[in-house]
Amino acid sequence: MSDIITWLIGVETSAANVYAEAAIVFREDEDFSKFLSLMSLEEREHEKVLHEANAAISDDEMKRASFHFDDHFRNKIEAPFTRAWRLLKDGALTKNAMVNVLAEAEFSEWNEVLIYTLDILNVLDEEIQKFISDIEQHRKSAQEYIAALPDGDSILQRVRRLPPPGSKRVLIVESNHTVARMLEALAEDQVEVFIASNGQDGISYLRQGHFDLIVSEIDLPIMNGVEMYKLALEKDPTIGSRFLFFTGSENPEYLDFVRSSKILMLPKPSPVRLICDMMNDVLEPTSIPKDATLQ
Repeated sequence: MSDIITWLIGVETSAANVYAEAAIVFREDEDFSKFLSLMSLEEREHEKVLHEANAAISDDEMKRASFHFDDHFRNKIEAPFTRAWRLLKDGALTKNAMVNVLAEAEFSEWNEVLIYTLDILNVLDEEIQKFISDIEQHRKSAQEYIAALPDGDSILQRVRRLPPPGSKRVLIVESNHTVARMLEALAEDQVEVFIASNGQDGISYLRQGHFDLIVSEIDLPIMNGVEMYKLALEKDPTIGSRFLFFTGSENPEYLDFVRSSKILMLPKPSPVRLICDMMNDVLEPTSIPKDATLQ
């Protein structure tokens, strides 16, 4: 986990530095320069929060991880800032290019990784909620600034990945809100995502309509994932091919049931690239057989 924290602190530092340098480059555009300076200060605050949370907890006190952030995923998150640094070095950073960097970075999975990491560091729930509120305000500020630009709406439409009418529907059933948010961010573009925090709420969603993919933990409050699956199967005998258990469960009875039923399963933690591939293959079935179960 320490390497993820070190990497994420590095991303926050890079973002703050890019925004600060760009504010200087565009100092003659007073509004844009002030906005970039504000974004830089907020990234410095995020960096500080990570340092403080990491210093306040030992490895033994950290929560169990759910995701491995591999090099492919990390490079994707870093790409806008890498591009910005190259343009800054070459003296070729235009306002349009910087706005695109800002949009791609702030509406990527980056901020969800930050929130998830603070949860792993066992930051108190009320502090997590405050940080989520700060992140959402941070994004809102970026959105409002970009939307006010002449071509801002088209930029936002491209990076925000809003689902069109009639898009595929994904249900995430997960009691940890930060894990659920991370899964939502990883879901294929152009899908509509619904989140339930327990099996009972999950089955309520499933009774209300069709879902093209259901990603569920097994160990859930009120009703566990296996019980939810069995009830869902009574309503729709074909639902098994659209189910993916993403779980940290060590219950042998539940795990044996999943394996014997040939339901897709990934353990926590798993690489984000594998999680994305599994979700996308269910949404766009091509090569994964129905009896594929990973453990």
